[in-house]
Amino acid sequence: MFKNSYLNFGFSLIAVVITYLLCGYFNRIGMQDFYADINKSALTPPNLVFPIVWMILYVLMILSFDAILNIQDKNIKPAVGLFVGNLVLQVLWTFVFFGQAQFLLGLIVLMILDIVAAVTITHFYRLHKIAAYLLVPYLLWLLFATYLNWQVVILN
Repeated sequence: MFKNSYLNFGFSLIAVVITYLLCGYFNRIGMQDFYADINKSALTPPNLVFPIVWMILYVLMILSFDAILNIQDKNIKPAVGLFVGNLVLQVLWTFVFFGQAQFLLGLIVLMILDIVAAVTITHFYRLHKIAAYLLVPYLLWLLFATYLNWQVVILN
């Protein structure tokens, strides 16, 4: 994207950190308001696990996106658009689920996010295999989150 690799890394970092901050904000709203009181799956990890996993996933996402942005000789715009779409959908899901306590709508957003993440990985794979592999844990976590969200819908 940019000719300077430092700018590409900075763009990757800023995009993911903004996502992290927005998701964290909406997450705190739900945690303080209702999350402890709703019925959840027996497989729901302790609350401490989520920020640790997300921090690891965000680092992998930054590295993956940076690798794509540093490809100068290929058309990366669709892959960049898909990645940014993932970030927007993450914020949207967090807003809907935690900020608005709309569990069914959250599940729908999360299922769309699952699809967009899988398509993103496919596009990344065509451009840079390692960048694609770095996103596989993200997709797996999203699929697990989809199961957890589905259970919240069923149990509440």
